[in-house]
Amino acid sequence: MDDRMLQFVNLLTGRKLEHFCCEAEILDFSFGALVLHAMGCTRVIKDNDILVTTIDYQSWDQEESTNNDEWFNMGKFHSEIVGGSVVSVWTGPWNDLHIRMDNGVMIECLIANAYPHYGEELEQWVLFEHTGDGSGTFLTVYNKSVDFREGSLRSGKQDAHDPLPPGGGER
Repeated sequence: MDDRMLQFVNLLTGRKLEHFCCEAEILDFSFGALVLHAMGCTRVIKDNDILVTTIDYQSWDQEESTNNDEWFNMGKFHSEIVGGSVVSVWTGPWNDLHIRMDNGVMIECLIANAYPHYGEELEQWVLFEHTGDGSGTFLTVYNKSVDFREGSLRSGKQDAHDPLPPGGGER
């Protein structure tokens, strides 16, 4: 991830988690104007306890879309998770995202897939500026690449594609 992308991710620092919900296998986190959609292996941790993960959706009963552990745990721990302010954000060498909040909650978005065998890379997490008209900044992290579109929070509007070097790692 280049400096522009890291600066965008760091805009989370100091923002309050205002809303948290599930959409199928996606965990959505709203930090005011910035929204995180976590589609890969994501977990919410507090006090060394894993509260919610995207993998919890796999317990789905195949009948009702909300009958799974992801939705159950999101509801059970919702009040403990929402309301904290981001104190630190960092990304690892494979673009894993770690967000620590002042209420003891940590959100981790881990890159869950290796090289795609059958098709395109899969979105792992997306951080975007919610503008309602799609003009905001978008950072989309895939298995092995990153797409970045600067929008209204950033100067200029341009697209960038940043494939990871072979074997992962930071540039």
